[in-house]
Formats: sequence, C-alpha cells, structure tokens
Amino acid sequence: MPINETDNKTMRIEKIWGTDHALYNLIGPFVMNPDVIRINGGYPFKNTEDHVWYISITGKNMVTGFISIANNKLCNDFTWQDYNLLELLILRAIADLEKDTVVSFMAHSDELPTLHKLGFVIVKPGINYSKMSKTI
Repeated sequence: MPINETDNKTMRIEKIWGTDHALYNLIGPFVMNPDVIRINGGYPFKNTEDHVWYISITGKNMVTGFISIANNKLCNDFTWQDYNLLELLILRAIADLEKDTVVSFMAHSDELPTLHKLGFVIVKPGINYSKMSKTI
C-alpha cells in the first residue's frame, strides 16, 4: 500500500518478522553494500526472532531504508540520513505498539531533531548517541 509519492515513485513500507526468509532477500544486498557498512560505522545489523522489521521499498524491490523494533526498542535503523524517511518508519513501527507502551531509541546526534519532533525525550545523553524514549 503506497504511503508516499515522490518523483512519481511509489514507496511502501513492508512489515516483516525477523525469522521470515523474505527479510534476507530484501535487505541482504542492502546491508552488504560497502557504502551502507561504512556509513553505519562498520557496525553489524542485528536480528532475532523478537525483531519486527519495517522496510521502505520503492519500485519492485529497491530498499531505501529500514528500522526494526524488538522488546519496545527501536533499532537497526538505516535511511541514508533521510530524516523524513526515518520519521515515517518510526511512526509506522510505533503504530503497532499498545497504548501506554514506553519505547526507546538510541539516536545519533544528527537524528535528535527528528526524534524530538516525534515527542521523544533524552533519558541518557551521550556524545554521539543519546538514549531517547517516549510513551505511546
């Protein structure tokens, strides 16, 4: 289902469980891209059976970004520093949570304005990353 139109390209967000084999087909080539690895600081993306992934896709299967959530923690985000996309992915992920759930996110300093806009507050400040949370 399209949620955004940009330059005549339809973007959709797919929800996929961490144990679904479709996850690897979609994000495998993306997370193995040397540019993605470099931008992510060389850190691996983690996955468990508790993770639920929200993947932004344009065209047939062009991944443009993703975020996962596990145990009320937003994690594994990558959006090429497209903060509008990050906002859409976060909103989609937290839409599935129950009311009065506290959700947290380790936000890079560049992501702080987007998280503040969404109502997250810093609960543990850091130099490059700050832990933020919000009650849904």
